[in-house]
Amino acid sequence: MKTMFLGMMIAAHMVNSRTPDPYFTTIRAENGLSNNKVNCILQDKRGFIWFGTEDGLNRYDGKSFTVFRSSPTDTTTLSGNRITDILEDKAGIFWIATADGGLTKYDYRLAQSLQFKRFRHSETVPGSIPENHINKLVDDQRGNLWLATSSSRVVRFNKKTERFDIPVNTGTRGILSLMLDQDGVLWVGREGGGLLKINTRTLAYETDARYKNLYAKLPHASISAIYKSSDQSVWFGSWDKVLYRYDCRKSAKEAFSHTSNPASFPDDEIVSFAEAGNRQLWMASRQSGLIVYDPNRNRFTTYRNDPLKKGTLVDNHVNAVYIDRSGIVWACTNNGVSKYNPLYSPFRRICLPKGPTDITIYDFYKDEQQRLWIGTNEGIFVTSDQGQSFEKRTVVYKGQPLAVTKFFKDVDNTLYVGTDYTLFVYNPVTNTVAPLPNTEADPVMKKLIASRVVSVVRDTLNAHPVLLVSPYGHYLTYYDLVDKVWVSRMDSVRKIIDRYSLKDNLIRKLYKSKAGVMWLATARYGLGNWPQPGKHPVSYFRNSPANAYPISCDDVYDIQEDRKGQLWVSTYGGGVNHFNPRTGKFRHIRESSNLTEGLQIDSRNNVWMICNGHVHKYDNALRTYSCYDLPALKSESGLKGYIYKDSRDTMYAAGINYYVVFNPKTISRITKEPPVYLTDFKIFTDSKPDLLTNKSVELTYQQNYFSIEFSAPEFSGDNLQYAFMMEGLDTKWTDAGKNTVASYSNLKAGQYRFLVRASNWRGSFGSRITELRIRINPPFWQTWWFCMLSSLIFLIMVYAIYKYRIKQVYEKQAIRNEIARDLHDHIGSTLSSISIYSRVASIYQDQQQAQELRQLLTTIGETSNEMITEMADIVWAIKPTDDRMTSIVKRIESYARPLCAAKNIHFDMAVDPRINTLNLGMVVRKNIYLIVKEAINNALKYAHCVRLAVSIRLKNNRLELVVQDNGVGYNLNEVLESSAQSLSGNGLQNMSRRAQEMQAPFLIDSVIGQGTRIKLSINIT
Repeated sequence: MKTMFLGMMIAAHMVNSRTPDPYFTTIRAENGLSNNKVNCILQDKRGFIWFGTEDGLNRYDGKSFTVFRSSPTDTTTLSGNRITDILEDKAGIFWIATADGGLTKYDYRLAQSLQFKRFRHSETVPGSIPENHINKLVDDQRGNLWLATSSSRVVRFNKKTERFDIPVNTGTRGILSLMLDQDGVLWVGREGGGLLKINTRTLAYETDARYKNLYAKLPHASISAIYKSSDQSVWFGSWDKVLYRYDCRKSAKEAFSHTSNPASFPDDEIVSFAEAGNRQLWMASRQSGLIVYDPNRNRFTTYRNDPLKKGTLVDNHVNAVYIDRSGIVWACTNNGVSKYNPLYSPFRRICLPKGPTDITIYDFYKDEQQRLWIGTNEGIFVTSDQGQSFEKRTVVYKGQPLAVTKFFKDVDNTLYVGTDYTLFVYNPVTNTVAPLPNTEADPVMKKLIASRVVSVVRDTLNAHPVLLVSPYGHYLTYYDLVDKVWVSRMDSVRKIIDRYSLKDNLIRKLYKSKAGVMWLATARYGLGNWPQPGKHPVSYFRNSPANAYPISCDDVYDIQEDRKGQLWVSTYGGGVNHFNPRTGKFRHIRESSNLTEGLQIDSRNNVWMICNGHVHKYDNALRTYSCYDLPALKSESGLKGYIYKDSRDTMYAAGINYYVVFNPKTISRITKEPPVYLTDFKIFTDSKPDLLTNKSVELTYQQNYFSIEFSAPEFSGDNLQYAFMMEGLDTKWTDAGKNTVASYSNLKAGQYRFLVRASNWRGSFGSRITELRIRINPPFWQTWWFCMLSSLIFLIMVYAIYKYRIKQVYEKQAIRNEIARDLHDHIGSTLSSISIYSRVASIYQDQQQAQELRQLLTTIGETSNEMITEMADIVWAIKPTDDRMTSIVKRIESYARPLCAAKNIHFDMAVDPRINTLNLGMVVRKNIYLIVKEAINNALKYAHCVRLAVSIRLKNNRLELVVQDNGVGYNLNEVLESSAQSLSGNGLQNMSRRAQEMQAPFLIDSVIGQGTRIKLSINIT
């Protein structure tokens, strides 16, 4: 009767659930989109996604947007802002169609001022684009673009000549859609004119004459979209809200219209098509959202916006649908972009029936009938149809509803359930529980206080089979299946805490390996090792500096054994560890998330984990780490707890009010290291993207402050991480996180190599690296040629100084020789004369010839004075302080004026004031003075003049010196002939010789009875 009463208390009911729809994430203006109305989309060759909006062109890398807009006054921008279509040709050039500005050519590889080229309609330019409203673009791969215009028919544009023409000038003028087939035939969807086919090679065309009558009720009169699928079928979307398919191989048409069948085509116009890898055809509609056609089942599925449900389409007015190379579906709507990533479709999020309180899931169990049992704080939920419907079972004991926290199926097929009360034997047929015999006798297990059973394992203790149980917070207990008794920490006889060295009362999990070793996951004391329960105490592996290979954290959450008998240990605070029981060494997986909870090993020996509410995977063979950032969980609290794996390798992870089920075999691998592209190079603040074209940049030394922008197009999640390094400056990689700019300043001249890489998870970088070579040229004074030239100039200067010094030595020696010669010629001869005169004077004295003696003594005196004057001249000539011309003038005047005054000769000296600053060399100075002196001396001795004039002036960079008297004059030839025959009287010859030393013209002009004029001209440049 008691069982029947409990059966009456069971609240069991069925809850239906439909197959979950694709989960869409939304991108809108608040995420960086320039405008929420998105008209078109394209993925370029590099992987970036381009959106054409009502207000500009957007480039998207999965994280951030780069927006391009039109400016009426700036011809280096887009031609218009209402983007209607985007095309990238085989040369990598973008062509952008607009509804308000014609056509734009865009090449991101050029200098910023040359990137955009506009083609706008102009009445004054022959051959310009016929109008500015362009709907669609097609490239015929032979150098021509074909443009669908709003009112100018189909326009052909020659990309080389940049000329426009209209090859087919017939039929309706409005063109809505274009499609080029493999035969080069252009399919044209017209507004009211049906289908037009143009052979792009011959320009022959084909049309249906019935459509000339614009009022005839014909199918697909206005074709808004044309698409050719992989099965060679051509699909039409039309204003008549019917979907058309034309089988090119069979030349058969088929129309899909709306019926009462829920799986039929909805009553709407299709404006865009895209085909998925499974041949499903995705269609964008005006009012019905996204429509998917499954050719295998011949049925249509519609995905619409539901404002009360998360993850639905952002808007039902879809302008374009696009499937990128990774299989992601993009829907461009009037209210933003919706994105569906099939990568996450194997992860099925199944919600439990809603109740008045949140449902916490603790454990899963799959029975032999493949029914899934779910232990929760609300009892048990059972599903046999993969979550389509649930049976809720309220588990009650002594009138108290129980939270089912653990399932354990014993070897004898007994099903135990751990609860927040105690461990029970569960009868799944009657949904009743019964405590184990003598449970009431144990003070811990008779009723748990603020605890729950978290782990149950069968083992042998003291030769008895036992159930080892962890009632969280109470160390561990075990139930002796032979003696039918519980043994817990309160047992004063067995004293299991001391006997087995139980250090931590918080034991999260008990795990028995294939080798029979018991492992304990403790919250505060690391990993416990109990090789033979009952015989040896528990030893612990802890995070200790004394251990060379320690566990990363003492808070152990889960333990799993792989196929090789090695353990994977998750910690809450230290990530995941790989443990080799034979060596006792731990290997920390450094990429793993610190807060790692449950884990499981799949059939390929990959490790799956719950980290920070998400599912993570570690490929042990490739040693790569991935995060499956499920979009459906971003608005939830995320997954928590452990992962359950059934016999078919399907895994289950719990959240609040839902769980996630997935089979690792069906999950695609996330791209570990997406390619990184360099998107801009800025010198100071000036953008120079054209410098990136050749993967090599050359800068001047003044351009040593620059920044490099980079990006890796990646759309599977938000876990992309970057690292960069400047070889030649950096010695290690810089972890940039999500930052996409690297800035450098004050770099020295030299060769550098900028390296950047990306990873879909931190620290998990591979070998895929993008590089840019940078050369900073030194200033010219640091170049090798300048250094060589400077060295050469220095050597020349040294040599010149050496030669100059040697020349000075020679000149000094020459001066010495000349002084010696002068001393020998003048002073020596004079002294010899004085010596002879002295002996003669002595004779005259002895002979008492007084008159002759007086004359001879006078001669000796005059000769001595001449010798003193000669010595003074020599001393003056070699003094450096007398090199200025003013010194020569003073010396000439001091010599001439007293002598002239003594002989009553009028002396006149005229000096050009410009000569005062002249600085003459010693030889020139001496020769000038001696020439003038000789000339004056001759005039005083022989001219019998009454007037003597000396003139010194500058004329044409020459110093002209003139000595002129008004004396008797002489015949120059006779004087020179007489001088040559005489042993004395060589004054004129000396003057001529000195003029030749200075390479100065020397002129003597003498007329008998009129005086003498001597002129000397010296070059001073």
